[in-house]
Formats: sequence, C-alpha cells, structure tokens
Amino acid sequence: MKKLLTLVLTLGLLTACGNPHELVYKSGEMTQTLAEGQTALPEEFKAYIFPGATTAGSVSAEGENSEESKFLMLSCKNSADVVSKWYQDKLKANNWKMVTITGNSPPKIISLVGHKNNTEFNIMIAEDNGKTSISLSLANQVEDNSNVEENNQNFVPDKNNPPTE
Repeated sequence: MKKLLTLVLTLGLLTACGNPHELVYKSGEMTQTLAEGQTALPEEFKAYIFPGATTAGSVSAEGENSEESKFLMLSCKNSADVVSKWYQDKLKANNWKMVTITGNSPPKIISLVGHKNNTEFNIMIAEDNGKTSISLSLANQVEDNSNVEENNQNFVPDKNNPPTE
C-alpha cells in the first residue's frame, strides 16, 4: 500500500508540471516508469478508456517473478454512475469476473474489481464538484511465498514473550 501511495503521489507531481515527462527509476526490486499526458497510455488500457476522458498520466511497475502493475489516471465530466455503468458493461463484455463496491458519502466513490487469468483490474471512480476522476490499475496476481514459514508459526507466550492485548 505504501508503494502504491508513493507511486500515485509521484504521478500527481508529474501531472502538475504541465510539460510532457517520463521518469524511469529502480526502487528495490521494481523498475518504475511514470509518464504524463495523452502519450502516457499503456497498451493494456487502450480498450478501457472512457469515451471523452482525458488522460492525466500513468505509472508502470515491473519486478522480478513476473510481478507487474500498471496504473492510469483519467478524468471526465460525466457522472460517476454513467462512468460506472460503462465500465461494468465493458468488463462483462470482456469476460472479467466482477465485484462492485459503492460509497455514497460525498465525494461519491465507486470501486469495480475484475479478475481474469491471474490478473486483477481495479477501477476507482470518484465524483466531486462536477468532475469525475477515474483510476485504472492492472496487476498480475503473484504468489508471495517469502513469508510462508513465518505465517505457519504459532505464537506461544512464555516468560520472555508474554501475551499482549
């Protein structure tokens, strides 16, 4: 979650500049690519651009073990309900198994999650003051076996490690 927040904040900084930019850097085991504007459109998202939406920028992260995530930020003047309906129809037409989560408190937020072929597609739609922001993300579902041994251990309190509440 911390990496995602860092990526979104960095994308926000790039989009605030007004000049076309692309930034590539390595962080840990991931190679990050941040791009701004209309040219920032990853191939995977081309079929999922809401009609009339403006592209703000994108973030791509590629790592070892086929780990990969892509994010795209869009905006439009349509209502969140219209945008949500379009994306629901689009995901169903492309055979995504879908889950919908809606929040009604201002700003209105709708979250759509699709699963297909070990890929997760998240769509966040937020409507506020006549503008709708659309955040798209695609990520490979990679099994993380690094903590398997740690997760299988049971905690047993003793004198050195008493139980805490």
